[in-house]
Amino acid sequence: MLPDLFGPENRRRCIERLSKLRGYAIHRKPISASAVLIPLCLVQNVPSILFLQRSGHLRTHPSEIGFPGGKCDATDQDVVHTALRETYEELGIAPDSVDIWARLPRFDARSTIYPVLGFCGHLDLSSSESNLHSTSVTSDGQRLHLNPDEVSNVFARSIDWLTNPENLFFSEFRLHSTFFLLPETAGRLDSHPDARNLRPHQVRYTLPAFGSHPLTGSVGPRIWGLTAIMTYCVLSSLLPQSPSYSDGVSSRLLPLLGRKSLHFDEH
Repeated sequence: MLPDLFGPENRRRCIERLSKLRGYAIHRKPISASAVLIPLCLVQNVPSILFLQRSGHLRTHPSEIGFPGGKCDATDQDVVHTALRETYEELGIAPDSVDIWARLPRFDARSTIYPVLGFCGHLDLSSSESNLHSTSVTSDGQRLHLNPDEVSNVFARSIDWLTNPENLFFSEFRLHSTFFLLPETAGRLDSHPDARNLRPHQVRYTLPAFGSHPLTGSVGPRIWGLTAIMTYCVLSSLLPQSPSYSDGVSSRLLPLLGRKSLHFDEH
């Protein structure tokens, strides 16, 4: 499989690569700030990423696949605090049990989203996958208490599964937007660039998606949208690039890495 993928050496290398990612921001009007935790974990000792399915009763994004997280409160110390607080409220994972690796560049969607990457250790998801509202137990005794008001299910996808070509797909979009590229800065989005620096663009972009395709038999649910983008960013930084992995899962991302994922046609 992937020995030491979550070990200290690969952790250091992954954090270094994530620190070089550029953020982007779309400025239309003032937007609220949210934070999510991207939970790395070991399921039956297999390196994986944990996902959740939102409750179908929620007013926004009902039944969608995503990561634990939510809006930043004024009492939160920072976006990491927000991500850990929301993860505890939704899944019952204690904040002090999560090893925070890094903050990814922010994403501007309906709100400004700050992804936080963290390692949650060993998880046993057998109970929670067989019963949507049940309690699952980790190998070290920590329990996942799913909040049924916010979460209908949790599931994990192994790194091997996420990088299998039969589970990796692409979607291409075109839109008109006011688009502004800028380097990521610390803290929340509190101000907007000068309007004189904003120009309309015809934007064409290609986005990844994982799973649920009838032609390959890939199982669902499908991971798409911002959740898929965050997942891809983590995978591209997490997987070692070395001769020992030349025929391993890291090479499976190359078709996506080689594509033009974003185009700007200025007007």
